[in-house]
Amino acid sequence: MKYLVGFSPDQGGREALALAAVLVRSSGGSIVVCNVIPETWGHPSMARVDAEYATFLEQHAKKALAKARQALGKGISAEFISRSAASAREGLLQTASDVGADCVVLGSARAAPLGRFAEGSVTSGILHSASLPVALAPKGYSPGPRARVKRITCAFSGAKDSSSLARRSVGLCESFNAPLRLATLVVRDKQMYPTGAGYSAENLVSNQMKRQANAAQAEVIANWTSPVKLAGAIGDGKTWRAAMDSLSWKDAEVMVVGSSGLGPILRVFLGSNSGKIVCNSPVPCIILPRGGEADAA
Repeated sequence: MKYLVGFSPDQGGREALALAAVLVRSSGGSIVVCNVIPETWGHPSMARVDAEYATFLEQHAKKALAKARQALGKGISAEFISRSAASAREGLLQTASDVGADCVVLGSARAAPLGRFAEGSVTSGILHSASLPVALAPKGYSPGPRARVKRITCAFSGAKDSSSLARRSVGLCESFNAPLRLATLVVRDKQMYPTGAGYSAENLVSNQMKRQANAAQAEVIANWTSPVKLAGAIGDGKTWRAAMDSLSWKDAEVMVVGSSGLGPILRVFLGSNSGKIVCNSPVPCIILPRGGEADAA
């Protein structure tokens, strides 16, 4: 496995690097750390401002990569490169293609609550363009120096085609030598004003969804043929965050989320529910590109 880290010399960049280190320790492979700098003008100016600006950007990239080397430490195979591009999104995607990356690793925007994830402009662009998995580190992510992935949790909607994401997660479980858990979230999100039937009707619907999710998980588990260990869990709460927090989480756990069925095939695209799962997950998420069938809501 080769992980491409979109590195910026800030806390988000260090958190992305920390996640990549955990993934490499768990699955083997290497890291490519890339710092993208803006392209300079193609024609020199009389005042040599462009040359001075280019020199400034090169020095900035060298300092950024030096910080990355220091943060990563020894014991993990890594390559450190800088790239000029019209945008960070374009530079990272082109680099991923050039180096044959298997996964892009990014950090959270600083606007996120501690322990959660928020999209920044770069991440948003990658999540709408990438044709390979994207791993996202939550704000404040700080695993131990020897941390390895202990379990993979798969966001399982309970729909008929959602079992495809569980099957696709098996490859990651085998790479990380980790068990798999199916997790379905039941969110009892009440409207600002009750419907004519009242809130009790909404709870009846949520309870029915919970029963259906249990049944769907039980069916997948009963027909499971992979040697990867499989378990199921239901998260239940008044909000997405409460439902997520009602689940137990291991240290160095990773959550797998499928791209929305609304997105293009073989691309990463977060829909409404998958976006809420990613933003409320207390552990890093890996978003898989959509295959030939929908994986997530």
